[in-house]
Amino acid sequence: MNRLLIVALLATSPVAAQTVQPSPKPLLTDREQIQADRAKAVAVEKSDPAARPWDRDADGKRPWEKTGPSK
Repeated sequence: MNRLLIVALLATSPVAAQTVQPSPKPLLTDREQIQADRAKAVAVEKSDPAARPWDRDADGKRPWEKTGPSK
């Protein structure tokens, strides 16, 4: 009887020691993830315009950015 009790305690103690983990954040769909990544990139671009200096000309403009109104 004592052996059975000891075996039962040893078998159930690891299960009793586990804590309830918080539920994970709900996963985003692919579309929502892309939208979030684009919004983050825009925010980073506005806050730090020199973040990617390798795609800029000597004047600091990107080749596809217009310098002014086209005539």
